[in-house]
Amino acid sequence: MATDSAVLDPDRAVEVPGRREQILRAAQKLFADQGFRETNLNDVANQLGFRRQAVYHYFRSKEEILYELIHRAGHAVETSAQPTLDADLPPAEKLAEVVRNHVRQLLTNVDIFRIQFSELSKLSGERADGLRREMLAYARRIANVIEAGQSDGTFVAFPSLTQALLILGMCSGTTEWYSAAQSRLSIDELADYAAQLALSGVMGAGSTREVKTQRSR
Repeated sequence: MATDSAVLDPDRAVEVPGRREQILRAAQKLFADQGFRETNLNDVANQLGFRRQAVYHYFRSKEEILYELIHRAGHAVETSAQPTLDADLPPAEKLAEVVRNHVRQLLTNVDIFRIQFSELSKLSGERADGLRREMLAYARRIANVIEAGQSDGTFVAFPSLTQALLILGMCSGTTEWYSAAQSRLSIDELADYAAQLALSGVMGAGSTREVKTQRSR
């Protein structure tokens, strides 16, 4: 795969406070507006009004920028879910809040997740594989919550990782169509609906039990 990269001269490199974050923000907007494949590092430099070499000091390729954006977004999801996953809560309550959090995180930073879902599968190499392993590890943590619910009889017996991946797929799908300007639902309201749908699935289609869940906003 062709990359947009260059060799740096470390003796001429100059650190500029805040420049790295500027580049990441500009690149994310360009990737979202015109597509990752259609964007190059010249575009990023032009967007910020400085020379291409200034971008190369911080990132050797646009793929490197993409990897960092995806890693940061995934880390934000996992970090925000950590208190709930670690809490001593009933499985249904825990799963509902994890789903709410996941949807909120995706839709408050929708551009990078749209880019991730579109591009990560096309990338190869150890760094891309590492990002995929991180995503699978997060899904396994959700599967552990589902297994706990199966053990106490709250959830139906069905492969827990499959259920976790299906739930995450449902949440990820919201990034394809949700628009705050056009939707009649707020992000929090949509997150609540997603949580209820997830619970309906893991409790079985015929279940009519109402599960009370905490809402953390």
